[in-house]
Amino acid sequence: MRPAWSSVSPMDALRVVAVPIAIAAVTVFPAAGPASADPPPTEVITTIAVGSKGQAVNGYHEAPPDGNVAVVNDCTDPSPSAVAANVYACSPSAAGAATCWPSTPGSLLCVDNPWDNQLHRVSYRGQLAPVQPIASPDPFALILDDGTRCLLRNGGSWGGRDDGYVGAYGCGNPGANPAVLSLPNQGDGSGIDRSGAAWTVKVGQLGAPDAHFPPPQTHTVTSAWFAGDRIPG
Repeated sequence: MRPAWSSVSPMDALRVVAVPIAIAAVTVFPAAGPASADPPPTEVITTIAVGSKGQAVNGYHEAPPDGNVAVVNDCTDPSPSAVAANVYACSPSAAGAATCWPSTPGSLLCVDNPWDNQLHRVSYRGQLAPVQPIASPDPFALILDDGTRCLLRNGGSWGGRDDGYVGAYGCGNPGANPAVLSLPNQGDGSGIDRSGAAWTVKVGQLGAPDAHFPPPQTHTVTSAWFAGDRIPG
C-alpha cells in the first residue's frame, strides 16, 4: 500500500504552497488613503468705511450704538487695527470705540462689525491730534474655518481659566463664552499665529480665574479685517 503522504502529486503540492505566497503579496501593497489638502490662505481685508466728508461708504451704514455711552473722552491713540493714519481708539471701552474714523466736527464713526456693515457715532470734545498706525496691528474682526465670528477685545473685565490663557477676541454665542485665546507675554497678544499663509488661532472657553476647561482647539482664520484710510466721496 502506498503511504498516505505520497497520495499528493508534485503539482498539487506546488499549488498548495503557491496560495499563501499570493495572499502575502497582496498585504504588502495597502490601498493609499486620500491626501489632505492645505487650507487656503487667510483673506486679509482692509476696511474703508468712512469717506473724506465723514459719511459712511462702501456699503456701511450708521446704526444706534449697542450701549448707552455715546461720548468719549480720550482719542489720543491709534486704533490697534489701523493700517493707515488717523484711525482712532477712544475711551471708555464701554463706548465700543476701538476703531473709529473722523466724521462731522466733534464726532467719529466707529465700526461695530464687518458682516453687518454697521457703524455707530460717538462724540468727543477738543481736537483730534494726528495719529500713526502701530507697527503690528491686529485685525478688529475674524471669521474662523467653522464660520465662527470674532471681535477684538476692547478692554473690560473678561473671564479666565486655570491654564493661563486669556481672551484676545470674543466669539460666537455669548452664552457659551468662547474666545480666541492667547498666553500673556507670548507673541503679540492677539493669539493669532501668522507664520503661515493660513493664520491659526486657539479657541476655548472662559470662566472663573481658576476654572478648568478642555485644552483650546486650533482653528484656521479664513478672513481678517483691518482698518484703512478714509477715501474721497
